[in-house]
Amino acid sequence: MSQLYICHYSEIGLKGKNRIYFEKALAGNIKKAVKREFSDIVLKIENLNKRLVLRFDKDMDNERIYNALSTVFGLANFSAAISVEKDLQAISAACVQLMKDQQGKTFAVKAKRSDKNFPYTSPEINQYVGAEIVKRYGNKVDLSHAQTKCHIELLADEVFVFLNKEQGPGGLPVGSSGKVLALLSGGFDSPVAAYYIMKRGAHCSFLHFHVYPHTRKESQEKVKNLARILNKFQYKSRIYMVPFADTQLAIAQHCPEKFRIILYRRMMMRIAKRLADQHNYKAVVTGESVGQVASQTLDNLRVIEEVIDYPVIRPLVGFDKNEIIEKARQIDTYDISVLPHDDACTRFTPKHPVIYSRPEEVRFAEKDLDVDSLVERDLKNIEVIYL
Repeated sequence: MSQLYICHYSEIGLKGKNRIYFEKALAGNIKKAVKREFSDIVLKIENLNKRLVLRFDKDMDNERIYNALSTVFGLANFSAAISVEKDLQAISAACVQLMKDQQGKTFAVKAKRSDKNFPYTSPEINQYVGAEIVKRYGNKVDLSHAQTKCHIELLADEVFVFLNKEQGPGGLPVGSSGKVLALLSGGFDSPVAAYYIMKRGAHCSFLHFHVYPHTRKESQEKVKNLARILNKFQYKSRIYMVPFADTQLAIAQHCPEKFRIILYRRMMMRIAKRLADQHNYKAVVTGESVGQVASQTLDNLRVIEEVIDYPVIRPLVGFDKNEIIEKARQIDTYDISVLPHDDACTRFTPKHPVIYSRPEEVRFAEKDLDVDSLVERDLKNIEVIYL
């Protein structure tokens, strides 16, 4: 018998003739995640009948392997497993061995027979193995709500036996959907939005607007720390740090007060568009949610999006704040996001921001801005940080 790890996917199985592309992307990301945790191991990944099998050159720490695999988008579940020969007695002996530490728990045996030439059906395997476990340990069988499930997967040349399944994060492998540019502030929303677009297979670079030295340097460090946490799902990234203070000042000096936040956001979108042009990003991602603040009404979102011809993706568009905060806790960004920070959009905040703007009035409001010069200056002064 030899130990290995079985990784199952779900959505990738629906990709038809494109499935092999997603399988290769998933295998590559598994290698990156495991190598990050174990730098000195030899890992071989095999694609066997819609499952990925991980084989190592030495015994591994299950907890550390599980920690690594839990960050790999595209995985539905994964388990430490034992490979045994295609013999009913050998299969049963392996299951009995695995159940040694599960005494007193209700259990069920779940056989999946891909090789239909095996002389026993799945129900027959379940009954035989289950009876052996009961005989050895006295555990009670519960087919509906078992505390422990003993899985048996019979393939053409090998049989895998394992207990339970660790839930993976689901989704699609990061990178399989292309590159996107995600606006990242220090708050709760934008990191969670980035997480969700990664889950759909996109690789994120981050765009942060700051107004240092008018705010503390700590706000930039906060954004770097958020990006580092998000990196566990995509392995590397870059952050574009944009000094935005002079552009904000120009808007405050030359434009009606009530439109300031919308005009800030339009300038951010223009800069995002230029970066997307230069670096082949497929879309821009924001943490906006409809109606959460004045600039996020449907009217204002339409006006902001007018200046960019790339898709603007808003993964949180239908979320409320409590849902966003709960997800931040789950992905470990909460403790950083909750720290005080200075948001660029809060500088020169209008007393009464417009809620329902129209494109023509906003264009008129920014008529005295030298938009192209402001964008060029901000792009010239960008600092790029690689993580």
